[in-house]
Amino acid sequence: MEEKLLTLIEGNSETIRNKWAMGWKQQGKKIIGTLSSYVPEEIIWAAGMLPWRITGSWKENIPHAKVYRSDNSCSYCNHVLESVLNGELDFLDGLVTTDLDQDLLRLGDVIASLNKFPFVHIMHIPFVDSELNYKFFAGEITRFSNKLGKFGGTTITTDSLTSSINSLNIVRNLLNQIYELRKKDVPPLSGAEILGILTTAQIMPRDILTEELEAIIPYLNNRKTNLKQLKPRIMVATEMLDNPAYIKLVEENCIVAMDDTDTGSRYINLNVDLDLKDPAYALAKRYLHHHGAPRMAHWDRQIQQIIDWVKEYKIDGIINLPHAWCYPQRFRMAFLMENLEEAGIPTISLEREYHLANVGQLRTRIGAFLEMITIKQVTQ
Repeated sequence: MEEKLLTLIEGNSETIRNKWAMGWKQQGKKIIGTLSSYVPEEIIWAAGMLPWRITGSWKENIPHAKVYRSDNSCSYCNHVLESVLNGELDFLDGLVTTDLDQDLLRLGDVIASLNKFPFVHIMHIPFVDSELNYKFFAGEITRFSNKLGKFGGTTITTDSLTSSINSLNIVRNLLNQIYELRKKDVPPLSGAEILGILTTAQIMPRDILTEELEAIIPYLNNRKTNLKQLKPRIMVATEMLDNPAYIKLVEENCIVAMDDTDTGSRYINLNVDLDLKDPAYALAKRYLHHHGAPRMAHWDRQIQQIIDWVKEYKIDGIINLPHAWCYPQRFRMAFLMENLEEAGIPTISLEREYHLANVGQLRTRIGAFLEMITIKQVTQ
């Protein structure tokens, strides 16, 4: 069973992340890459296609992307564009992104102009969680569904979409069971292992994923992580984090017991309500109402969710790892830091690149932050 678990943990590593995609292609099926956690992958799965969350190049040098994009822009987008230009993503049949921020929108424009993929679609994401915007986004989802169905030569029916929603709800429920195990004093998995599983989950055929998760969860109930230190218990908060090396760096002297990331906790937060008659509306409500990205307008609710998680997972401190040049994260940072300070939660913010970089500097500052927490706990 440990070997099965390791397959999930390492499934999004550079050497094997295309494994399931290649198997899917051999069956004559299409693969649609997604660049945002706000793309409803239920639509893609309902169309009989594989939703595949795009990981960019983890290499430091991205010479091809720099022809199109400046250094002082989103490093995730830059590294994704490098992967597009050097052919790493040629197996994709299409790509869907959103205007969650302007960098993602501009990346979508560049990719569309390159004519590398026969299908490219950009979805508009409303800023505000409201009834009016649920209806608007339901229309966006319907347009995406119709366009994708036409591309694939199929019709996404209410029944097929409902079935897809149910399948993805099951996946979220299983992954949430794994997150519940993080509340243990000695969790079964490190934070880096959790990130590995979550990023693998977003590139695997979801039916196979369900079977694998159902098999390993009983095993995890009795497994214990082999991290050398289980204190302090830290939450990591950031966007577009898909490289477990960053979590391993944090966990050199602690454990990451929870995360606030779009590739982690937010991916599994909140199921789609199948009691709602219109599945497009139900999807719209889930994706706009779930614990969201810094770009969304409900910052007060986001802060409260983070505080609730701190209590539930017995978190001792929060390490923010925002991307350099990610403006939505910068805009929210002052509000975030002020409210967490008022709540008495030790917090530090350290900018990072998308690829693993500035390791020495990050290690020093993380170490100092962890030492501060330890001293504070001893003196209280």
